[in-house]
Amino acid sequence: MRTTKNIISAIVLSAAILNGCAEEDTFNGKTPLVKVYDSYLYYEDLGDLIPHGSTPEDSTQKIKSYIEVWAKQQLMIKKAELNLNDEQKDVKNKLEEYRNNLLIYRYKDEFIAQNLDTVITQKQAQDFFGDHQEDFKLNSPMVRAIVMQIPDNSTLLRDAKKLINYLNTEDSVALRDFAQSKALRFNDFGNRWITIYQACQDLPEIINEKNDLLKTHGLVTFKEDENIWLLKIRDFIPTGGKMPFEIAESTIKRIIINSRKTKLITDLESNIYNKAITDGNLEYFSDKNTKNNQKNEKQN
Repeated sequence: MRTTKNIISAIVLSAAILNGCAEEDTFNGKTPLVKVYDSYLYYEDLGDLIPHGSTPEDSTQKIKSYIEVWAKQQLMIKKAELNLNDEQKDVKNKLEEYRNNLLIYRYKDEFIAQNLDTVITQKQAQDFFGDHQEDFKLNSPMVRAIVMQIPDNSTLLRDAKKLINYLNTEDSVALRDFAQSKALRFNDFGNRWITIYQACQDLPEIINEKNDLLKTHGLVTFKEDENIWLLKIRDFIPTGGKMPFEIAESTIKRIIINSRKTKLITDLESNIYNKAITDGNLEYFSDKNTKNNQKNEKQN
């Protein structure tokens, strides 16, 4: 099998023959692969371009692609230099601005990584929730629900209706036992708050928010083929109602973390600013001094 070095050497040799420049001494000991105006791409510039274990075909294609991309980039640079005026080509200030912004960003990012308190207690989250309840309103109704599917049998339906309206832990255990032995499907969604769509996703139809059974914690039944679906609404919050804490909690934690980040950076900037003034590294010149300097300049 041909090695990567053999492949590159073959490309180098071809380039040398085509360009009539096989003698490396002409290029200070380097081996040219391609020339664009006065710019050269050398064999030595390829470095570790080809990953270990690449096939000869893949290696050859990767090298050729790299050379082509480099050549096109150099041609675009040359075209830009020929067609832009001096002011448009002056990117020194932009580069300096980009460098400064990047340095500041990296320093702030590192400062946050070293100093940010990421621990949020349950009480802190709940206190925030209590102080900002108007910011946590539901965009769609949510429910705590139970969904069950059973065969179309009057006895089973009677027992299922009785158990699904459980009021205590003992009844809840009985419902689960019944579901395990008699139900085709059963889901109580971990007693979590979910959207009506999530509660109805397996049902023959979706319950409309205006259905009074939602508000009265009712029981909705559907017949489908030889089976019966039961949807028990245990709790209901309409659109615009207060969002349950368990739904808002993850958002609250992100808000608190972002607020802490903002305060960290604000305090950092303020401390740096005040220390610079104290140490004499930041000085403002008054309007009076500025006017006197301008006056002296005119007199001179």
